Amino acid sequence: MIIVNKVREAIHKKVIDIRKRRKDSEEKEKKEESDEIDFDALVDKNVNELNIENKEEREKIKERWKIILRNNAKKYGKISEGNKIKIYNEGTLAFRDILNSINKGKKRVWLESYIFDDSKLAEEVVNSLCKASKRGCDVILLIDYIGSLKMKNKWAQELKEHGVHVIFFNTFLNSFFNMLPIFFRDHRKILIVDNTAYCGSMNVSENVFPSEVIYEHEEDTTDDSDEILKKKKCNDENEDGNDKNMIRNFNNDVNKSITYDDVNKDIYKKKKCLEYYDLHIKIKGPAVKDLADVFIDSLKMSKSLISRESIEDQKKYQDENSCYVQVLESNVLRKIRSIQSTFDYIIRNGATNNIYITTSYFLPPGFLRRALFSALYKGVNISFLFSGNSDVFGDVPATYYIMKKILKRIDMKKKALLEYNNIISNYINLHKSFIRYPIIFDKYYNNYEKKKKKERKNKGSMNFYFFQKKHCHAKNLVVDNLWCSIGSYNWDRFSSRRNLEVMISIFDKKISDQFIKEHQNKVINDSIQITLSQLINRNFFQIFMSYCAYHLGKLSGRNIFDGLSNNSKKTILRKAIISKYLNDNCIQNISLNMMWGV
Repeated sequence: MIIVNKVREAIHKKVIDIRKRRKDSEEKEKKEESDEIDFDALVDKNVNELNIENKEEREKIKERWKIILRNNAKKYGKISEGNKIKIYNEGTLAFRDILNSINKGKKRVWLESYIFDDSKLAEEVVNSLCKASKRGCDVILLIDYIGSLKMKNKWAQELKEHGVHVIFFNTFLNSFFNMLPIFFRDHRKILIVDNTAYCGSMNVSENVFPSEVIYEHEEDTTDDSDEILKKKKCNDENEDGNDKNMIRNFNNDVNKSITYDDVNKDIYKKKKCLEYYDLHIKIKGPAVKDLADVFIDSLKMSKSLISRESIEDQKKYQDENSCYVQVLESNVLRKIRSIQSTFDYIIRNGATNNIYITTSYFLPPGFLRRALFSALYKGVNISFLFSGNSDVFGDVPATYYIMKKILKRIDMKKKALLEYNNIISNYINLHKSFIRYPIIFDKYYNNYEKKKKKERKNKGSMNFYFFQKKHCHAKNLVVDNLWCSIGSYNWDRFSSRRNLEVMISIFDKKISDQFIKEHQNKVINDSIQITLSQLINRNFFQIFMSYCAYHLGKLSGRNIFDGLSNNSKKTILRKAIISKYLNDNCIQNISLNMMWGV
């Protein structure tokens, strides 16, 4: 009887647990339904801010973006409304806020970076992480093994002694034992501190933040640069204390960054260190939880014993400055390619007027090139900002080669159109003077001519600019002054096929305008334009170098070097056949072998 009662109690508990789970799931579904985003209102609000007088055209744009956002929300990445964004275009400004946030952290400090070097900035971050761990925070430092080879061993030991979880992503031993390709790297840059997140292209590196700035600030109080930094620090502390002021004061940051540029010029010259131009953002709102989930995905892919669950829901801001955010990620081993798919889909279907692309290491895979040409032939004007002072040998010559291919193709199309116009004009003259075609053919000919006129009018343009002052390490895409993205994804084969990547996509007119303004400022003040005539008129050695650099870069992105496939239909079918055969015949073969003692 005692055993029967125990069994009954156990069954009763299980039934109660099942009922509770059902109730919880129903409540979650109700919450999701109530929190469902109103895409109609979102699109109407942002499109109405565009300077479009034609009502029909405006309605077409609204319908197009409503379809795009709905489809993208179903297929790729987690979405949220009520987020606040702050943009950084300068490492000194960004890391002042980052270090302040870490020093004020109470619950968690999760830092993920590709590069973590031996600079004074890295030492400052190490000290802040140790202090956060002493305060009782859950501190995790996830850094890429190859990207962080310069990190000092004593820092790793010091962090572990203070209770910080230090994880090196995909070491050589890890790659061997877990069968991970050695070229599979963690390229994400994420920081989660309580209810605040940072994401973008900035690593923990001296290229982003010169070492002398930190220590001159502490030692010498008479220098003008130190006074600037102190004022900025006070302003940032006030900003963190007041959520209403945590808005996108980008124009002020641009003006302040000019002062920082003047301070840092001499420092980088003395150190002979290549300075990076980066873009980074600070996020508050529901998107912080979505970005934390991406960090947890990186933890799982590191194959470490440390695991974390999703963080609590974050505060949703409901004011004019809040915006719609979708967190996109790329993880080839888990077959997640939401960044690549979103870029392809939005460039093809969303772009009607302009595209602004800021990136480094421009070696785009085929699907992105085809997407750009499809937008170009619709009449979209595309502006590229690349690095003219790269940190990778052969990057600029390889970019010149792919540019030459693109510009030659555009030039051939223009020449073909001119020849077509000449032929049509000759036929018209003949038709008027000598020949009389039937009326049916004449109607067909007029319709054909109208169609061709539309195609000729809709021809867009591609302009290529190279940033000269620094190495352009920023990753930013803006489409039609409405949609933009920022993060770690480069337009090359490594980001498309190998690395763990993350991008924050934002549908907001004001933020898109800020990124466009930043792009245009860099193009006008600090860049040079490269045209087809300049590329053709180079000497033989430069052309040969470009050829070699491009094909070496293309070869290094092939499957033979990394073991990562593109998951074509043939490979998927082959895997399905093998798995089905093993499931059907494996048990029989094993049992027969056991029976016969083989």
